[in-house]
Amino acid sequence: MSWPEGLALAPLLSGEEAAAAMAALVEEVAWEGHSFTIFGRTVPMPRRIQMYGPHGYDYSGVRHPPRALTPTLRALQTRVQDALARPFNSVLCNLYRDGADGMAWHTDDDYEHGGQPVIASLSLGATRRFRLRPRGGGPGLSIDLVAGDLLTIDGAARTDWQHAVPKTRRAVGPRINLTWRQIQAP
Repeated sequence: MSWPEGLALAPLLSGEEAAAAMAALVEEVAWEGHSFTIFGRTVPMPRRIQMYGPHGYDYSGVRHPPRALTPTLRALQTRVQDALARPFNSVLCNLYRDGADGMAWHTDDDYEHGGQPVIASLSLGATRRFRLRPRGGGPGLSIDLVAGDLLTIDGAARTDWQHAVPKTRRAVGPRINLTWRQIQAP
């Protein structure tokens, strides 16, 4: 199956660079646990998160105030911007502690704040499966993202496809995913 228009994958960091960034971010990021309400039931978010950038960001009932990037996030932002020749000012950090943590099916189409809609997703730590499926149904695809991979999601890949990081019973170590965005003030 061919990939959707707007989806691109390339290595950004070496294994050593990715491991060093992972170790630094485990310490630097102010990881938070949140809950969200779905179908009238409040459940814990199955991962730890934190948002960094000059503007607040709201999703799934979670409010992120403006927060300055950490030194490691600033350095990684420069690498991502240089690789893609695009500006980014905000990053959502996700920490998957093990296979019991995951991300349900969703689209990153919530740009009420404006800015460019492209998402640049950097993987650090354990390899995890990233799944995609068309919003209208049909065959999907899976990609095993390894430490240092940079996945870009734009165009039809962002608007017409859903994606997820499913939970797994396989023994997997921690993984950090950084999703870079360019967000404007509301």
